[in-house]
Amino acid sequence: MKYRLSRMRAAWLAGCVAVATAAAGDGEAEELMRRVRMSMPDVPLEMEAAIRVIDRTGRPLRTVRAQAHLAPRADGRVARYTLLDGFGGVMQEMTVELGGATADFSFAEGDPPQPAPLPDLFGSVAETGISWMELSFSFFWWPNPRIVGSERVANRWDCRIIEMDCPPELASAAEGNWSRIRLWVAPAYGAVVRGEAWRGGGAVKRFEVQSVKKLRQVYMIGDMEVRDLVSGRRAKLKVGRMQMVSPEYTPEELEELNAPIEW
Repeated sequence: MKYRLSRMRAAWLAGCVAVATAAAGDGEAEELMRRVRMSMPDVPLEMEAAIRVIDRTGRPLRTVRAQAHLAPRADGRVARYTLLDGFGGVMQEMTVELGGATADFSFAEGDPPQPAPLPDLFGSVAETGISWMELSFSFFWWPNPRIVGSERVANRWDCRIIEMDCPPELASAAEGNWSRIRLWVAPAYGAVVRGEAWRGGGAVKRFEVQSVKKLRQVYMIGDMEVRDLVSGRRAKLKVGRMQMVSPEYTPEELEELNAPIEW
């Protein structure tokens, strides 16, 4: 009887430790994702970028130019992403309002942009293989993150692997939706360096950060490769000019603020 009670006590204690560890892990995940979200500057940020469709050898096949304007707000940000044609005209424009655990999308097409029905947020944008989900990084605001492991990425970043389920309203919005996402977060920088989108029991898409830009104390993606694990399609997002915009700074202060460091 004593042996049975001891085993029961040990099992109970193990259960308590497991629950406490899970709670601590969730708390750590919440804090890490808060740091990822807070890595955005407290002044508006403008960026120019290019989406390059590449073949299996890495040779570029076509390029789509893009612009982004990110404006902070109390509990999130408002981001406007614009895709341009070869003459600099607007093709598509997506505005994403992020705050709390919600994301509101509004879409426009043409030059000047006119309101249009919302496209598949998980589908390919302008036949590049990259979706609005990857471009907007709105999954940084998905609720209930949890830590599922640790891994060293590219022999340089010690990461915690955070998993989040796709919100029901998004999961039911398109056929190509994701069931969850995994993010490799480097706590030393508060930055995501790898991600995997899952559908059902396996990964269907993977993105890898290949370089990072630092603007003052803000870390932003410099180059990122996105690979469709189902079709094999590959694309690269390359961020070019990046600058803070605020009337509160003098031109000299803005020049200092807008001098990025790459690593």
